[in-house]
Amino acid sequence: MDRSQLTLETQLLQLKQQVDKDPHLVLAKAQQCVEEANTMMNTKAVIHALIIISLCHWHLMDYRKGLKTIKEALTRLNSIDSDDHVPEILHIHALHFWGQAQYYSAQQYWINALEQSALTDEIEIQIESLIGLGNVWRITNEPQLARSTHELAVTVANNSRINWLEGKARILLAWDHYLLNQFVDMLSVLDGASEALRYHDDKTWQAEIWDFRGLALLGLERIQDAEEATQKAHDLAVKHNLMWMKSHSYISRARLELLRKDPQRAAQLLAQAEASATTFDNGELLSQICFQQSRVAEESGDYQAALNAYKKYRQYSLQMLREQTLRVGNDKARASKRQMEQRARKLINRIRRQHEFDPEQQLTQMVSETYWWEQLVMCKTELKRANHSVIIIKHEDSAVLDISAELAHSLCCRHDLLARLSPNRVALLLSEKDEPAHQVYYCLEQMLAIYPWQRQGLLTEAPEMEFYDILSFPFTLDQLEDN
Repeated sequence: MDRSQLTLETQLLQLKQQVDKDPHLVLAKAQQCVEEANTMMNTKAVIHALIIISLCHWHLMDYRKGLKTIKEALTRLNSIDSDDHVPEILHIHALHFWGQAQYYSAQQYWINALEQSALTDEIEIQIESLIGLGNVWRITNEPQLARSTHELAVTVANNSRINWLEGKARILLAWDHYLLNQFVDMLSVLDGASEALRYHDDKTWQAEIWDFRGLALLGLERIQDAEEATQKAHDLAVKHNLMWMKSHSYISRARLELLRKDPQRAAQLLAQAEASATTFDNGELLSQICFQQSRVAEESGDYQAALNAYKKYRQYSLQMLREQTLRVGNDKARASKRQMEQRARKLINRIRRQHEFDPEQQLTQMVSETYWWEQLVMCKTELKRANHSVIIIKHEDSAVLDISAELAHSLCCRHDLLARLSPNRVALLLSEKDEPAHQVYYCLEQMLAIYPWQRQGLLTEAPEMEFYDILSFPFTLDQLEDN
């Protein structure tokens, strides 16, 4: 590589680090870099510059131009038959589809990015893809799936010592906890986000932490603390002109005033939120605002205004639902939503096994989810000669399932197989049937019941258990969940 090409590569690396600080300036410089790279016939530098330009468009909320640019980058990449930047390019495609509220298209690209990043060991894109998939599940009303995926993103980022991504994942995990009304957990997660982002000066994330902290405190009815937190979020949003955060902070402060029984002030704040959100929102924030306006008007006794606000809320909600339905229809031409989600879960479970199971535990009977299902099907084909049973352990907390797997492993013989089938299920394929199998089931049930969960910091109920004979057990995880 000659000196001019080396200088160009160095300049591109520097520009990429500055994208989030000044996207306008970086955009102009990156466009100049494209011209220089074309003159040098340096296709790799062109691709690098196009990626930077697309990221600038993402920060400037110009998703159409960003999508056009990243598609050009992918075309250029295919022309030189290289795998460099593939996971990142797929991730940026997903970002722009997400910005346009095309959630299932975004999901498809994040699944592809997750798969490619796992193959090429690009941990940052792997974490970003997990965060993106969690966001899709949150906005399509699957908060439990969103929470478990964002928890995994936190774990991977923490194990990889990537503090800024851990902080980002924690902020979104706090949002999941909020939707599940888990306000104490939310505060704990946000404290971890503050610690992870201690040396990362991103005003948007700082404002989000204060805003979500305020919402958690409102949920706990700690009004004075909530007022302080929401005011700090609002001040940061106004000072640094953070459009999304400005609107969201108005909503949070309106909720505070509603709790204080001051509907007039709440209505004023929501009007400001609506005026701010109309300039950029695709319906997610506006639907929240209109729903709150309906509540405030009802609290004030103005039922006509409450009805009008509720009609607007329904309009925005249906608009988002129509968009999601349209995306489902389009995506079915390539792969059904069910198949996509199954593929995403398999990838997520594979990554979870890498990061959540300690190899030093030496759980020799713990096998991969894929291998476990393969062996199950082989056992089923024996029909009347089938000599196996299945025990399922269910719990929402991943830490509880880890301990349950260790306890179940202590009862395993050489031909038994243990696997993590999903974020909330561990399965034991037992090489026994009838009475001997039931004895193992009862023994494990008693072990889980008397285990001192509180000593592990887990103030929880014992996991649920289910027993199946091999022939009655479903063929897939989807069938198991449907049951």
